[in-house]
Amino acid sequence: MSKDAKNVPALRFKGYSDALEKRKLGEVLLERNSRSGAKQLLSVTINQGVIKAEDSGRKDNSSSDLSNYKLVKVGDIPYKSMRMWQGASGYSYFEGIVSPAYTVLIPSTETDGLFLSYDIKRNKMLSVFQRHSQGLTSDTWNLKYPQLSSIHVRVPKKNEQIQIRQALTKLDALIAATQSRLSSLELLKKAILQDLFI
Repeated sequence: MSKDAKNVPALRFKGYSDALEKRKLGEVLLERNSRSGAKQLLSVTINQGVIKAEDSGRKDNSSSDLSNYKLVKVGDIPYKSMRMWQGASGYSYFEGIVSPAYTVLIPSTETDGLFLSYDIKRNKMLSVFQRHSQGLTSDTWNLKYPQLSSIHVRVPKKNEQIQIRQALTKLDALIAATQSRLSSLELLKKAILQDLFI
């Protein structure tokens, strides 16, 4: 089969050659509808994924009654329904709650949650989410679970998913270390400039 075929990626790890399975997102990502107001508040961002709301730097606009907020468990993938097409989703390393305006996804047992969180942030997937979002203008586009669940994806077997996820998390760690080093060098440059000029 040619490498440009729809069900075979152009790049594979050694030892994998079988075609990817075509699945509906609703088969690999189930919806969590549990409610709880007794957990820490989480925020879902486009660039940082799932973070503690207190670390977002934004004003807390949550209701005083959090009893209707949705429960998020470690390993879940919450997303902001009105911003899914922009990448407002992420893998949660925290247990907490999110606003009812969010959708919380639970990876099925035969899939790796972190792998799926990378998959649904790809530009190609964001374009698909945009096409399936409902609303008259981009300010009102909304992608609820019933629409998301019908979207098809192609996924490898779980062991290959894990290998892909491990490679991507290593790259993320390298990017974070490089950005941290860059920030340190920028601070050093500012300090030197301060001392070199009167």
